[in-house]
Amino acid sequence: MKTMRMKHYKQPVKCKVQVTMKDGRSFTYNGLFKSTSEAVMDALEKYGIVKVDARAA
Repeated sequence: MKTMRMKHYKQPVKCKVQVTMKDGRSFTYNGLFKSTSEAVMDALEKYGIVKVDARAA
């Protein structure tokens, strides 16, 4: 099985996070995170069970 390595940058990465709530409303916010996976975890901690898309901006 091939393992995928996650990229962790020494400097924070500017990420654009899009959150879609259960009722279909969506919004985006920007922030500095260690990685895009940290940005996803941040959104899940803040908003609970939602659909999250995080990309390096």
